[in-house]
Amino acid sequence: MAVLYVKEQGAYVRRKNERVLVSKGAETLLEIPVANLTNMAVIGSVQVTAQALQMLMTRGVDVNYFSRSGKYLGCTAAEASKNIFLRLAQYEVWNDLERRLAVARRIVDNKIRNQMTMIRRFHFDREDYAWQPDVEKMEEYLGKLPGRQTSSEILGVEGICSSIYFGAFGHMFRCEFEFHGRNRRPPRDPINVMISLGYTFLTKEVNNALDAESFEMYLGFLHGIRYGRKSLALDMVEEFRQPVVDRLVIRLFNKRMITEYDFSTEEDQILLNEDGFQKFCREFERWMTDKSFSEGEMSFRSRIREQVSLLKKAVQTGADYVPFRWEGPTCI
Repeated sequence: MAVLYVKEQGAYVRRKNERVLVSKGAETLLEIPVANLTNMAVIGSVQVTAQALQMLMTRGVDVNYFSRSGKYLGCTAAEASKNIFLRLAQYEVWNDLERRLAVARRIVDNKIRNQMTMIRRFHFDREDYAWQPDVEKMEEYLGKLPGRQTSSEILGVEGICSSIYFGAFGHMFRCEFEFHGRNRRPPRDPINVMISLGYTFLTKEVNNALDAESFEMYLGFLHGIRYGRKSLALDMVEEFRQPVVDRLVIRLFNKRMITEYDFSTEEDQILLNEDGFQKFCREFERWMTDKSFSEGEMSFRSRIREQVSLLKKAVQTGADYVPFRWEGPTCI
């Protein structure tokens, strides 16, 4: 079972019996049985026929839409689960301030620990960088987390530690590009382009898994409520940013799988070109499905679904939710 990424501009996605047919003009680009798909990503100017959409929805295959630059736009999906009881339980947790903040603290605690693991594992012996002081600062702020009594205060600790982490992140690369901190909307350098695209794809994965279980997507324990924002997906993304996306980006650049020739500049914006985007989609899919990359007994895609099941159980039973902790070795 796989995710189909369609980025060929001007392509059409059609139904052919029980198969998905991707074509451009008179040329057939791809033909695949719908039974082999779990999800489809449509990027840019790609047309999907009504007949193809009906078949995909009937088979439970969501279609996610992205702009050409990789911005997530929305999805077409079959009717969601009707588990209203789960949503009622989720509302109860959110309305209980103590329980809500406890979940928020665990999410941030876990993210900071994953960030520290990344620094310990991927630091290089360089004269211009000593990694220990950064980890010590993060440990100091981690110790202050239990005393934070509002979502804003908890997010404040998260923000400070993320700033320290991304200051260290630039020292993890051995490639022709430099990283001088996180920037976005739009990202202004190739490494930030890859990080943003990876986080977008990761959010789509988490969103689909949560939606399949009928969670209230707009009600987050850490990120709270904001009109039009699926805050619960953002909550769960936090536990997977470092082990999934940041590690993948380091791998792609340090192993020269992505190079300067995979980027172009359009209207003063740096973008992955067609070849670069195809490489990223291919490697992201391998990263999500091959359990060897997760250094565990299941793939990252399966792990996300497992974490959604654990969150569901915690919400329904009152148990503590335990986010995914990545326990990588402390050196490379």
